[in-house]
Amino acid sequence: MKDWFYDRIVRRNERIQKEYERYVRGHLEEHKKKRWKHWLVLLGLSWKYRNSQKNRIHTFVLVKQKKDSAKVRMEWVPGAVCYNIYLSTDGVKYHFLQKEKHHVCTLQGMGNGKMYFLKYKVSLDGRFYSEFSEVLTVSAVQNKELYFMEQLSQKLEKENGSSDMKGKNRNQNTAAGIMTAEAKQGEGIRISWKRASGAIHYNLYRAEEGKPYIFLIQTEKDSYMDEKIIGGISYEYKLKYTGDGKKYHDYSIPVSVTAPAEKYRGGNSGPLPEKGAESAGDGRISFMHLAKGMMPYEVISFDVFDTLIFRPFEHPYDLFVLEGEELDIMDFCEIRRSAEEEARQNSRLKRGNREVTLEEIYDLVADETGIDPKEGAALEFSMECRLCYGNPYMLEVFHILKEQGKILVALSDMYLSAAKMEKLLSCCGYEGFDEIIVSCDYNCSKRDGGLYDVLKKKYAGRTIVHVGDHPVSDLESARKKGIDARFYQNVNEAGRRYRAKDMSYLAGSAYRGIVNAWLHSGRRSFTPYYEVGFVYTGFYCMGFCQWIARYVREHELEKVLFLAREGDIYQKVFQEMYPDIPTEYVLWSRIPVVKTTVRKNRHPYLLQIVHHKVNALYKSMIGTLLERTGIGRLKAYLPDYRLKEEEFLTPGNEKVLRELLLDHWDEVCSCYEADDTYIRSYLERKIQNAKKAAVVDVGWSGNNVLQVKYLVEEAYGMDCRIHCLLAAARNVNDTYMAGMMQRKRVETYIFSNMYNKGLHDTHQEENKKLNSFFFEILTQSSTPTFLGFDQQGKFLYDIPEVENYRHNREIHQGTLDFVKEYQKRFRDFPFMLDISGHDAYMPFQYFSRNLLWLKKYFGNYIFGRDLFATGEEAVMESVSEVMKKAGLWEEGS
Repeated sequence: MKDWFYDRIVRRNERIQKEYERYVRGHLEEHKKKRWKHWLVLLGLSWKYRNSQKNRIHTFVLVKQKKDSAKVRMEWVPGAVCYNIYLSTDGVKYHFLQKEKHHVCTLQGMGNGKMYFLKYKVSLDGRFYSEFSEVLTVSAVQNKELYFMEQLSQKLEKENGSSDMKGKNRNQNTAAGIMTAEAKQGEGIRISWKRASGAIHYNLYRAEEGKPYIFLIQTEKDSYMDEKIIGGISYEYKLKYTGDGKKYHDYSIPVSVTAPAEKYRGGNSGPLPEKGAESAGDGRISFMHLAKGMMPYEVISFDVFDTLIFRPFEHPYDLFVLEGEELDIMDFCEIRRSAEEEARQNSRLKRGNREVTLEEIYDLVADETGIDPKEGAALEFSMECRLCYGNPYMLEVFHILKEQGKILVALSDMYLSAAKMEKLLSCCGYEGFDEIIVSCDYNCSKRDGGLYDVLKKKYAGRTIVHVGDHPVSDLESARKKGIDARFYQNVNEAGRRYRAKDMSYLAGSAYRGIVNAWLHSGRRSFTPYYEVGFVYTGFYCMGFCQWIARYVREHELEKVLFLAREGDIYQKVFQEMYPDIPTEYVLWSRIPVVKTTVRKNRHPYLLQIVHHKVNALYKSMIGTLLERTGIGRLKAYLPDYRLKEEEFLTPGNEKVLRELLLDHWDEVCSCYEADDTYIRSYLERKIQNAKKAAVVDVGWSGNNVLQVKYLVEEAYGMDCRIHCLLAAARNVNDTYMAGMMQRKRVETYIFSNMYNKGLHDTHQEENKKLNSFFFEILTQSSTPTFLGFDQQGKFLYDIPEVENYRHNREIHQGTLDFVKEYQKRFRDFPFMLDISGHDAYMPFQYFSRNLLWLKKYFGNYIFGRDLFATGEEAVMESVSEVMKKAGLWEEGS
């Protein structure tokens, strides 16, 4: 009944659907236990926002007014969790007044001889709010006419005394200065201010609509880009400044702005750095400059986690997931995190602070799981030692300062004792600390300032500077204690906005953690092309090769043949990962395939040699086409069909040329007998004595791998069984691959029309069917397309795209570096290399949804695209021309 009602009523009314889905998102647990309540809310919303009322504005009514209060009634909305009320004294500028759980409430302070304008927003999930209601006017003035005349007079005086402040965002001018907020599409909200006289730094705070202020950052600069925003949400910012680090002053009245709606489509989309490589966009100073800047200090204190050492995950607690696997305990990560919070609460009650030890945490874990607490604590520490690694940037800083004889201290809010911390730091390459000060040993923390007191006492009379990644614990708290501080931005915070989403939890966290640390540590900067390899190609190639290796072992295959230009990087990655499995790189392409199938199937030959040439960007002369495809002797028949050698192949003469070829098909086949001999010899050299082998290609129709299978098993009768493997397969039409996939003649890793079909369909639908073209850009080799053999058995190649080769090599290097880094970090956890096809595709999908970036960095990439049959001075086809031809140029503009 509910499903019928939802389909017939709710889905046809956008407002009902939007409000009900917001209610469900805010009450997920309740949705499982109290379905009847959700049913009632749905019925109520369906009546309130029925088609005749779906554009209604919520009403606002004054129930009773007393001397300085007003009882008001807002419109009751089924499922509402709160109402945010806004107040204005001029009917123009409104500010948040209060939040109410009930639709009837009493507002205080409605006297003082003023007129008040009120409106509200309602929320069904506590996060997203409706549009504003109608305005309610509450008047406490005796003479309204006189009141409005006074207001008008004051406004005119104000306008005459100050400049007109323009712009869509609110700018406020006070004695301290002017603060502005500007929303920038795809970047965030830029808050700027003029420097206050005598200010040494500023504290910036932010409040979401109807929520309290939270601390954002402490900075000495005069602007800040807030990137952690949600499109469509209103934010309010306030600023404080200090001249002595102790007493803070309000800089201006709060400034508010609404974040622009997201321009990226789908969940797995977001920005890419338009102004250059991601690794160069942090503005992080070099490790040498940081070290030199701290030379005047006698004591340098370092935060540990996320500063000196990294975990290979986006979230540090994801390490507990692997620990749970070692223990074979389901949901161990949540058990472990809950135990830590409970231990901290217990400590606050017993000792007045939240500091705990690892052993105290595992006493509670043991209660929940039954494991031995000592063994559990020992296992977690061993996991830290196996997975944590030194930040290469900070390792350089550490060694420079150590060589200069500086006093180096590790200072950490952590549940590991100083002895354990010393061992962990040693495992990560840090040895020689003068002191390791940990919060659990002193029952105080950096955040509350107590740990800085310990540091100052130990090094009384010496100059101290602290380095860390947390804006409060490592900067604000240190400076409050009179210790200078240097900020090191957290690498995951720096890279999060650029990372692919919609991945499985653990693989996604590992991928993002590895990429963020590599690009944002600050140790090195890379080119955009290297980063394409590291960020978008490496994860996919690694997952694909792991899938191939597993297939090879399960089917006891003896060799793997990697085909075509994409096979070059596949083989390099595979050899890096599985050097014990024999491989061969086989030059292959569509052209030699169709030459060797002329007797079996005419269709691929006529399609590739004739029809595709008719529709190519650059036209082919018929004589050149016949000569370069190895059937030059058929030029003698051209006059019989009223065709000329110098005539270009067009839609008008395509059928005539097809007729010529079909009339002389036996002669066409005889032209390729030598090619067939050379191909056979070539494949025999590659396969050698293997009885079972895999043939691997990127995709898409399976013609390449199936043709090798046909030639080896049937045409040449070689004693070798071929298994066909593709990265992905896509349909030319609904029936094209249906039988082949149903019989499982080809196995696919990422998707096909039968496996991960949702990805298959999305891949086909987006970017005007150019996604396969973009996908191949990521894996191109620095060699021209193979066209077969000449009459002497020498290799024939298409025109080389040498302009791309330098960037191709950079992409390959980035790809290999990712694979090496990922394997290094998870060498003790081989199951972490088991990447699903869905996860492997997500980085590419994110990449392909940034057409502006793709145009900017790959628009001048050129491709021969079988130009062997064009004129002698053939012009290559660029990526930008392909995009423009497909109608994507305008979309990406």
